[in-house]
Amino acid sequence: MQLLKKFAALCAAAMLCTSVLFGCDSTQTDEETLTVVATVYPSYDFALQLTEHFDVQCNVKLLLTPGGESHSYEPSPADVAAIQSCDLFLYIGGASEVWVEDLLKTRSDKANLRLMDYVTPIATTHDHEEHDHDIDAASVAEYDEHIWTAPRNAVAMTEAIADKIAALSPENAAVCEQNAETLCAEFKRLDTEYRALADTAADKPLVFGDRFPFLYLAEAYGFAYEAAFTGCTSDTDASAATLSALIATVKEKQIGTVFYLENSSRKIADAICEATGAEAAMLHSCNNVTREEFESGKHFQAFVQENLTVLKEALQ
Repeated sequence: MQLLKKFAALCAAAMLCTSVLFGCDSTQTDEETLTVVATVYPSYDFALQLTEHFDVQCNVKLLLTPGGESHSYEPSPADVAAIQSCDLFLYIGGASEVWVEDLLKTRSDKANLRLMDYVTPIATTHDHEEHDHDIDAASVAEYDEHIWTAPRNAVAMTEAIADKIAALSPENAAVCEQNAETLCAEFKRLDTEYRALADTAADKPLVFGDRFPFLYLAEAYGFAYEAAFTGCTSDTDASAATLSALIATVKEKQIGTVFYLENSSRKIADAICEATGAEAAMLHSCNNVTREEFESGKHFQAFVQENLTVLKEALQ
């Protein structure tokens, strides 16, 4: 009931908005003929690349403020207004986006795309004492929402978005199709390189002194892993048992790299490194980007390529 009241209040406030911010910094104009709103950076960036060189002006908006935390995000009145008025709304459909379903009741006549429907979802758990990907029956399972971390899923997401955009802007369908082919070719190349790495990698688990949003990547290529937290819990302190288990794994299997995520405090990863002599390295989940990364125009595939380079160094 509280969620419904809050949503109703947001919708009422959104009706009072006289302008809607798009692309984080630019404003909507009468000349725009196609507007796309995305909840997370990967789908935003895919849409941005798919609409390059269109004959009409396109406006793609990322709801998340660069540097913001997607797992605790709640839409503002301006965000609700942007979603209600856009031509295409892109969302993942995971646990962090439960607020979307009520909002979509006001968009029944517009295009919406739930991207989790285009991949095979993988169940995760919230049992923080489990370190590997065997699901504990006593844990509460739900589907992991970080579907883009496997390049082959990025292909499926891109194709689904391209189909919707082409249908909404048929005069640009050929350009959109060409953009999609170019982008998917990059993801397929990355998929091939990740598979090659998996075939030659040392038989050691990836150790994360952090949260673990790379379940789809690990499952796609058969990487074993251990992490301080399952999924992207809001917890920041690992238990003593968890920390001890990770330190033991690093020592016993002579692991030289412990991973942490972008925007992480690194305290768990650094503690493991201090106890074992391993080195810390960052893997970017691409859940969101910093303001600097956003303004640089750096695309999703560049982050995935950088992750591949880091993994090659760690698994050689």
